[in-house]
This record gives sequence, C-alpha cells and structure tokens, in this order.
Amino acid sequence: MANYSEELNDVYGPRRLSVELANICNLHCSYCFRSDENLYSSHAEFFPLTLLERVINEAHAAADVTRISFTGGEPTLHPEFAETLRIISNSGSTVSFVTNGWHFERVWPALQANRAAVSHVAFSLDGVTREDHDRWRGNGSFDRLVRAFTRCYMSKLPFGIKIVIRRDLVDQLEQIAIFAARMGAASLNFVHVMPTSNAVADNSALSLDEQRAAEQEIAILARIFKMKIGIDVGYYNIDESRPPCAPLAGVSMNIDYRGRLSLCCNLSGFRGADQEGDVVADLNVESFASAYEKFKVLAAAQLQKRKEALATLHAQASTPDIYTGSPCMFCLQSFRKIPWRAGASPSS
Repeated sequence: MANYSEELNDVYGPRRLSVELANICNLHCSYCFRSDENLYSSHAEFFPLTLLERVINEAHAAADVTRISFTGGEPTLHPEFAETLRIISNSGSTVSFVTNGWHFERVWPALQANRAAVSHVAFSLDGVTREDHDRWRGNGSFDRLVRAFTRCYMSKLPFGIKIVIRRDLVDQLEQIAIFAARMGAASLNFVHVMPTSNAVADNSALSLDEQRAAEQEIAILARIFKMKIGIDVGYYNIDESRPPCAPLAGVSMNIDYRGRLSLCCNLSGFRGADQEGDVVADLNVESFASAYEKFKVLAAAQLQKRKEALATLHAQASTPDIYTGSPCMFCLQSFRKIPWRAGASPSS
C-alpha cells in the first residue's frame, strides 16, 4: 500500500517551488491581489541569480524539489530571464512560468535554447474576444496572447490558460473552454477572485451559491473536454480526509522576490495585508533545509487550525461559509491578509 507521502504526490504532484522573479508588472489589472508596493513600485527588484542557483540546489537536496514555477510580478521582465532558464536546465530541474504574454516574443529565443528544461507555459486571459480581454489588459494584449498561443502550439510547447472567474465572465465558462481548446491549450485553470476590499468582493467576486454553481459547471466541462480543466485558487473544499491544497500538504512552497520562503504564492505580497505570518525564513541568510523544517511546521499548524474550525461548525450543524470552506479564503482571513474584514473570525 502506498504511504501517505506517495498518496499526496498522486493528488498534488511532486514537491515544487514557486519563485517570484520580479516585483513589477507591465500591466495593472484592477482585481490583482498583489499590493501596489510589491507589484507596481517605481523601484524594480529582481530575484538574484546567485540566490536562485543556491536555493534550487539546496531544495533538491533537502526536499527532493525538481520542479520550479516562475511567478511575479511578470517573470519575463527579469533582465536575465534567459539566464534563469539556463540555471534551471543545468540543475536538472524543470520550470514553468505564468505570464501575461506581452513580452513572449522577446523571450522566445531563450525558451528555444532551453526547451528541454521548460515543462509548460501558463498564460493569463481575461476574455475570449479582443474587446473583453483588452478592456482589462490594454490595447494589443489579446493579439500578442494569440500569437504566443500559436508559437507554443506550432512548436509543441505545452501551454495552459488561467482565467479569473469574475462576475462578468461567470456565464461564459463553456465559451472559455471552447476558446482554450481551439487555441490548442493543454490545460485550462479557473481562478476565483481573491478579494482585496469590500468593493472587489461585491463587484467582482461570486457569492458562495454562485461559486458552487460555477464549480459544478467546471466539473462538467472537465468531463467533456480532452484538455485538463480545473480550479487553481479559491475553490470550496470541506473534505477533512486530506489536505485541501498543495501548500497545506507540504508539497508546494513559495519564495518571494526578496528571497523569503513563505507558505503560498497566493498569500505573498497581498494587497492591504496587515501581517506576514506566512513568511517562515529569509533564504538570503538561512539555508533552505533549515527554512523547510519551519515551513512544514507552519503548514501542519495551519492545516490543524482549519480542521478544528470545520469540526466546530460541524458540531454546530452549521454550513461553512466561503471564508472557511475555501482553503484560500481561510488562510487569507487567519493570516490577516484581509483586514477590511476586521474582527471577523476565519469562519464568520
């Protein structure tokens, strides 16, 4: 019989790192959960290559990490993006990255030069028409994205599409899946809005009932289409039999652009956050092995905290609301990332 660690690998895949290559982005999406200070600062900061090389080697030795994901900010803005790919290639690991696609043609030669190390690329999408997408991303963004899709498809580089389920898109889930399939995407991942204020929650995020209905529709689409379809962020999951996400399973870890190991990329640099209790260590001055032990302690403690909150509601015969039923929302609340809900407990 497979042991518990092997079972988690079957569910969440092998251990992996998300690395924020940059604190800046060339676009400014109003629903983005990264803070202005971390993302749209006039002072650009980029992940140092010497630290990247050391951390990757230490992570492989300490935690058998062989998969890296570059995030940001916009990772392709790193002035030595090609060199980051070479470092991954030389380490024997593989890398993927999330991009808005604006600078994809510029980094294409680097991708070709390090093709064996690049597992796939994920592109952010905001609508299946030029008008809808460019309304959020700026004129010309949709055309650049479609050209990037074509480059990947014709070169047999697997790519996925990520799209946030805002209120204006919730009735287009099937059209989005058809668009992704026609573009040749290998995967389609939906993301719920991570609310950064009452206004964002009211105007863009779905209610619990709307969210559950959307998730049921996505499950149907996943059965119909050949490409992999799922929900990356914000899903409702009150199953206590196993960890509800890769970070709480101890499988996925985040390193912010400052070089600090933290629990999850969706908590890192969150807009308006009060605290940074999800940060466990500064890898500039601490080994990954030491930091990883702290990470496992934090992940286990947070998992237990959520189990206790769910058990309390179960004992009261109460249905968990979205801030407890969604692992992402529970962590946002309990790590005080959303102080605009001041005074609310994780289950209120």
